[in-house]
Amino acid sequence: MAGTTNRVEFSVAERFPFADGHEFGAVRAYERLVGRAHFAVDPHVPAQKGITDIDQAPVDAMGLVRFAGDFSILKPVDPERGNRRIFFDYGNRGNKRILQFFNDAPASNDPRTFEHAGNGFLMRRGYAIVWLAWQGDLLPGNGRMVLDLPTVPAVTGPVRVEYIPDRRGITTYPLSGHASTRSHPAVSLDPREARLTRRRYPDDPRIPLPPESWRFARVERGAGLDNQGAEQAIIPSDTHIHIPAGFEPGWIYELVYTGRDPLVLGLGHAAVRDFVSFLRYSDPDAARLGTIDKAYAWGRSQTGRCIRDFVYRGFNADASGRKVFDGVLPHVAGAGRKWLNHRFANAVVSGGQQYEDHFNPADTFPFSYAETTDHLTGRRDAILKRPETDPLVIHTQTATEYCGAARSCIPTPAAMTCRSRPACAFISGPARSISPTRSRGRWSAASAKIFSIPLRPRCCSAR
Repeated sequence: MAGTTNRVEFSVAERFPFADGHEFGAVRAYERLVGRAHFAVDPHVPAQKGITDIDQAPVDAMGLVRFAGDFSILKPVDPERGNRRIFFDYGNRGNKRILQFFNDAPASNDPRTFEHAGNGFLMRRGYAIVWLAWQGDLLPGNGRMVLDLPTVPAVTGPVRVEYIPDRRGITTYPLSGHASTRSHPAVSLDPREARLTRRRYPDDPRIPLPPESWRFARVERGAGLDNQGAEQAIIPSDTHIHIPAGFEPGWIYELVYTGRDPLVLGLGHAAVRDFVSFLRYSDPDAARLGTIDKAYAWGRSQTGRCIRDFVYRGFNADASGRKVFDGVLPHVAGAGRKWLNHRFANAVVSGGQQYEDHFNPADTFPFSYAETTDHLTGRRDAILKRPETDPLVIHTQTATEYCGAARSCIPTPAAMTCRSRPACAFISGPARSISPTRSRGRWSAASAKIFSIPLRPRCCSAR
């Protein structure tokens, strides 16, 4: 990146025809590039200001922090036939989602065939579709895009995690709560140095579990010898929790322990910023996309919140002060932002829901794109507060976000004037999650996970 100490290099591991060489109207054939992007950033310049723990991250001989992530690009074989626009898919937890939602294509983390093109909507319009790993705590598997970030050695601190089992028989969880997500290692394997509680409802008193009833451990299973049948072993582990008697379905288990070696997760924002800036502003031959005039971004749920956090923290200006995205489309993000740029964050967890993750710091002020006042603290702030580099915003929501994701905090601020209102739009719809592949004829069936939990009246007296 000219004029800055930030550097981006990418290596292409695969280059192959997309959709079996099918031609999409006047744009004709597409191809796919797959590889790794390598980043180097100066931790002391203004572009990296505010990235948590970057000042403690390991540096190379030039004083730069280095990290790398997976990328994938779908582009016209002849860039001159494209529309000179990038459409960046933030994905969701490392999964590619844009073709599923815009092209009615089947979900796939390895789009190659004609079927993966769906109805060809984005291709016929000539977009260069770009994916880049941004979530640094994901583990490889199922084709997820992985970002390798530095850890901060010798740093310890409190980590809090929730587990809500939905069936009987679960005895072990990764400390992160998710098999796909890196856990923050525990400093001590002694349960007496941590605290495990459970409660039935979010506001109920926490019931401590005695240290002798659980341990930091994982279970390994295999075929036994000498006609013993299946066997298992309990292995001490600084990244797993094990309850021999099993977790009780529907209860909220909360573990608070001392973790170590946090990742510099805020570099995920820098990765997106620098990669898209490189594709836009570097030599067209080096970026392999031809001339790019505009860049847009889309993210759903988790990554809709990530977009809002990206913009709020000023990452839509690159290290040279140029605009990164001209327009963004956060979809079903509620009113939250991403819990990412924090020490010991867990980027995979949802924003606070009706039942779970009430202590996930996603729904925090400011909620609105326009400047508003926090009635609790008197602080004034906004998502969009940098007119020279702020993108245009189309924020789409559904009924689910009104009910469970604080969506109404966005358009109903206490003090918003016509002068303060930024250029953005809001569109709402009834169904949050519809899979284009689950259809019969013209109809699609909505899908949503529902926890089976006894209801407790909160606003009515018992009769």
